[in-house]
Amino acid sequence: MSQNVAHSQVNDVEQSSSERRNLRSQYRSLLSDATTRKNEYLSGNTDLLIEDLERANALYQGVNTTTEGVLDSYFLRLSADIGAQRAHQMRVDSAAFDSLDYIEKVREALYGSTGNADEQQMLGASPNWGGIGDIASQFSRQPPRFSCIYGPLMTEVKARKARVKRQSIDGRANRGAAQEANIETMGESDVKKQENQTTKLVLKIHKILAQVGPINLFELVINPSSFSQSVENIFYVSFLIRDGKAFIDDESGQPMIEACEPPQQDDYLSGLTKKQLIFSLDHSTWREITDVYNIKSSIIPERQSKVGENGMSQISSQVPR
Repeated sequence: MSQNVAHSQVNDVEQSSSERRNLRSQYRSLLSDATTRKNEYLSGNTDLLIEDLERANALYQGVNTTTEGVLDSYFLRLSADIGAQRAHQMRVDSAAFDSLDYIEKVREALYGSTGNADEQQMLGASPNWGGIGDIASQFSRQPPRFSCIYGPLMTEVKARKARVKRQSIDGRANRGAAQEANIETMGESDVKKQENQTTKLVLKIHKILAQVGPINLFELVINPSSFSQSVENIFYVSFLIRDGKAFIDDESGQPMIEACEPPQQDDYLSGLTKKQLIFSLDHSTWREITDVYNIKSSIIPERQSKVGENGMSQISSQVPR
């Protein structure tokens, strides 16, 4: 008895495998047909696409394993791609609707189609809105809202009244105008002048660096009496580093800076590389460096600051010593 049951189970398994192979074969045939007829789908043959979709729905009824499910998903993705391309091909022809012709036909329906719509409108005849309603009722069971109207039939341009500004009694407007800040703008000559001053200061610092020889970077750029000029000195020294006219060596544990000749193209071909770092300096760090290195005076000469007419001090680099 047990042998007969086992034999029956083997037959069921073999039959199920045969059905799955047949199902996979039909799916592959469907995918092949859909790929071949893709251009026909896109050209507007909707019946073929619907027919293949119905074939896929019929085949999906026998899907019980992931292998056949993957084949079904391939066809689903293919059909979705075809549908997206069909939708992309659809275009709404904006020129098919002539708004002026539409308005003219509405006017004829309102004031009569005998060709004297203009005359009837100028005489002040009552428009036949009931006739418009009868026409619209043939296409809609719901009255249209105002948002459906393409635009107004007649417009009346209203003259805008000029607004007169009222003067405040206490004169606050006059005082506010008198207290407006005069913003000075830099012209092209001012920019060139500033660039020339920057170039002069960079060359001056390079000359100082060549005279003092190797020196600690902080002792060179820090001005113990001016945080702003210390920041400016770092800015000017950065040009020397960028152009290769100075280099920083920190093998001793201290940042030592020294003037040098700019490297040539052969030096870079031999393996020389540039390294650029970001130098951050705030007021507390500036004060700490001044105390740790016991800096009493600035090696780079201190520059004078000029106070403008508005009481604001200008950048010191604008007034070199």
